[in-house]
Amino acid sequence: HYHYHYHDGKDASTHASGGTKWPNDGVKDGVWPGDGVQEKPDPEGKGRIIYHYHTHYHYLPASEPTPAPPSRPQPATKRVRPPHVVSDDTCSPKPADEYARHVKEAAAVIESSYPDWARSTGGSLEPWAQQGEWTYKRGPPYVKKLTLFKGTGVDQVGVGTLIRRVLGLKTTAGRKCDLTSCDHAMTGNSYINTFDGSQFRFLYRNWCSTIVIPPLRTAGPVLDARGLYRLHHWLTDGKNTLVVGGGDANIAFINGNCIGPDGGFSLVAERVDGPFEAQAAVINSPFESLPVSLEGHNQAVVGVSKSSLPSNAISYYEMDSASVMFEIPTGTGRIVYLAYEFQEPATGWVHALLAATMYPDFVKH
Repeated sequence: HYHYHYHDGKDASTHASGGTKWPNDGVKDGVWPGDGVQEKPDPEGKGRIIYHYHTHYHYLPASEPTPAPPSRPQPATKRVRPPHVVSDDTCSPKPADEYARHVKEAAAVIESSYPDWARSTGGSLEPWAQQGEWTYKRGPPYVKKLTLFKGTGVDQVGVGTLIRRVLGLKTTAGRKCDLTSCDHAMTGNSYINTFDGSQFRFLYRNWCSTIVIPPLRTAGPVLDARGLYRLHHWLTDGKNTLVVGGGDANIAFINGNCIGPDGGFSLVAERVDGPFEAQAAVINSPFESLPVSLEGHNQAVVGVSKSSLPSNAISYYEMDSASVMFEIPTGTGRIVYLAYEFQEPATGWVHALLAATMYPDFVKH
């Protein structure tokens, strides 16, 4: 460390730090001349300038870097996390997650050779695993984070279009629906027509995604072995959410096609009149900001008898002995049932539908 000053030879009281002939105060690594006096001619011809300098040495071990001059302190910034938002890393599958999924599917293949009574839930399904290098972040975007089911039983022109607009999904190239169908307009990877086809072969390996099944006008799809197997693994392995609209046919879809880690479901439909009251479970859930009660243009909805819900189900809104909005955890994923049939866009139920699609971004407080 060195520092210095100089003064004009004619006037010993004149001195200053710095100058054009000698480096400023600082730190220098290496050898530096010892203390002393150096005389220089004054470039302005007024006399001579005598430099006094003295040096302090200290040696650093070879492993330590040379200390840098202190930097100007920066103002502290407060990190503010947006409410109910998590980073995408939370939902990105890690190698261990992908490995666990492959192991589960391999175990299902092995179990298929055992007698029925010896198989687990996954092993009781005929294996239709699809292994490969494709992921939703690598490869063509065959699937989206939010997908609307438009297949068997869906009123595409009426309820289907209303829910499509609520979810903010676009039609292909701005096409319009005709009087009986929107099939030609609802194309692309924001829509799914069947759980048995090639599209779901990719979608079932998605992570933190949501499929919305609108209230069904007629009987919904009955999945074959391929669809049952892939829907089961989509529900249990990838932190995914299946949002099911209200109605008898929708409850039948859950009972007939959805299989959780511990088996299928036997939900019992129960039609009840509203308004419907929030339960304590809404606290610290995506539905926390919804109204205390929900009602719609048509007060009556098809709920589910609470006694028929599985033991791990979470009931968010109820009326008497029926639950009209509930969640069934399925491994890392979940099924969410909304009893409203969306004949009219009731504000509270519209907000409930949007909240049900926000599980990937929700973080508990």
